[in-house]
Amino acid sequence: MSVELPEAYILAKQMDCELQGKQIEKYEFRNYQKLQKIGFINKCVADFDRLLGGRVDSVISRGNVICVKLDNGANLLLAPEYGGRIQYHPEESSAPEKFHFKLVFSDGVALTVTLTGMGVIQALNDEELKGSYIYKRDFLTTAQSPLGEKEFRFDQFAKGLTIKTVNIKAALVGKDALVVGLSNSAFQDVLYRARIHPKRKASTLTEAEKLAVYDAIRLVVQKRIQSGGKNQFLDLYGKQGSYTPAMGPNMKDKACPECGAKVQQLSLGGGQVYYCPKCQT
Repeated sequence: MSVELPEAYILAKQMDCELQGKQIEKYEFRNYQKLQKIGFINKCVADFDRLLGGRVDSVISRGNVICVKLDNGANLLLAPEYGGRIQYHPEESSAPEKFHFKLVFSDGVALTVTLTGMGVIQALNDEELKGSYIYKRDFLTTAQSPLGEKEFRFDQFAKGLTIKTVNIKAALVGKDALVVGLSNSAFQDVLYRARIHPKRKASTLTEAEKLAVYDAIRLVVQKRIQSGGKNQFLDLYGKQGSYTPAMGPNMKDKACPECGAKVQQLSLGGGQVYYCPKCQT
């Protein structure tokens, strides 16, 4: 499953707790050539040598991207956005045989990363971060993060919706979105809770509807974090999340729990969207 803002946040917090202060001893790649060819991994694998000997200062996330910051000026960027696993192993011997990237620390602890869809594994120095597309998209953007009341302000969000002449999906998902870290899964959940039709233009929303979308974003993000992520997500330790979206592919061929109408499907913005034709107008 895709790793969106809530799941990236969970993984970053767990990684920060487990890895802070640990020194990187070695790394290994397996079956990575195809991923490297399409730009998911540094063109030169030797770039990852810069990680060696570095100690983990912190692990942070913004949007869908996780950044492991080292004390030697190097950074490891991880973004299993369209499917992947990041796993912690108390001992290297407990790591699986199949992975794309493995880090081993001086105390024997290991971390493995496996991408099952589009994603990124990058080793970059501090000065190179601004040249990374995913880092710029999620860390350097002016888009708001739905985590934290100080950054995610309703007045700014509402103003942004007012001037967006695109449909609501483009306003919430993608490189030009008003917020970072939401993809098609969260979008469907949010719009159902806010009672907004997926084809509505952002600029046509009333103040009450804008507030409903804002509140729904905060609710979905917080509930997913509190639930350990979506029910298809496995955290750093392999524990499965328990959050089930109120709307999405899980509602295919089912009736809306609110009104009983049959849930419908439409193609929008390069993906399939499920919605209730009666509740969402």
